[in-house]
Amino acid sequence: MSMNDYGGGFTMPSWMEVDERDPDLATLVLYLECGEQVSAIAPLLQLWHDEACRLLLPFVQPAGATAPTTSFTAFDEPAAGRGRRRRPCSWSDGLTEGLGQLSAHWYDVAPGAAELDLHVLRFAGGRHLKLQASVGFAERSAQVPRVLSALIELIRRMAHAADLTYGEILRAAGNATPATLLDAALRRAGDESAEASRTFLRGYEWLTVCPRELAHRLGGAEGLAASGAFAEVRPLPHGAVLLRATDSPEEYRGERVHAVFAALAPVLPGGQPRGLPEHDFTRIVFTDARHAATAAAAPRVVARASCPVVPAPREPAQAPVDQGLVHTV
Repeated sequence: MSMNDYGGGFTMPSWMEVDERDPDLATLVLYLECGEQVSAIAPLLQLWHDEACRLLLPFVQPAGATAPTTSFTAFDEPAAGRGRRRRPCSWSDGLTEGLGQLSAHWYDVAPGAAELDLHVLRFAGGRHLKLQASVGFAERSAQVPRVLSALIELIRRMAHAADLTYGEILRAAGNATPATLLDAALRRAGDESAEASRTFLRGYEWLTVCPRELAHRLGGAEGLAASGAFAEVRPLPHGAVLLRATDSPEEYRGERVHAVFAALAPVLPGGQPRGLPEHDFTRIVFTDARHAATAAAAPRVVARASCPVVPAPREPAQAPVDQGLVHTV
């Protein structure tokens, strides 16, 4: 499945249905473990929707603007029988026990229109969740830095409610599969990658969420900050660490990608990455992570000073945590 293939019940953004200039996109993807019963995780999925709307919907519907067009799509996968696609009337109406995928799509029709896509994917027998949020503009927009800040805040709020296994922010469209970009380069199945996500880091991007077990192996927040590979290191609740490689995504290329790879290589899965048609692998180092010393030497990365560790944030006033949703190992 290509990076732009939104099958299986996801709503296709309107700009992908016509031959137009590429949109200006920012996408957040979070992964976490979950129980097999939707009823147990429904409060978390509702929290995801509510916090995403609170932080991101103003980009589609500025103050005083007409309400955007909204649609919901669900794909149910019952234990027995064929899956079915349906159109729930609301997000909460889509949280049924057989839920496999759920998406919400908001879009404006004005010039320079913005769109917000929100997705949930249950996979690996219902044991894992992928949460994805994308904000896009029909043309290059000066609002993207504000969108990125809002996505980082969304990570912080969700990290109070769940023990994250991986996360990333990228300046591109996401995909409708459980796999990450690194999984695709390594020909690694998304289910397999998720099941091992507390043993091997699932990828690395401009902004990466490293789970607590792997952050500990890398020296914790202090050790990661001392590596010189990151512009910001921010501890998250339950031990995960947010890693921002550069001040802006546009700076994340070349030597900076190699620096992040070298810093994270001890916890990355082994294997030789390979290219694929229709995939942008410019943010992947084509070296086996087991040979990280070689990768760090060519090209030679000039280490920069270690960054300060941002203090762990307090719990937000909104979005109270349901302690039953916190996964512990």
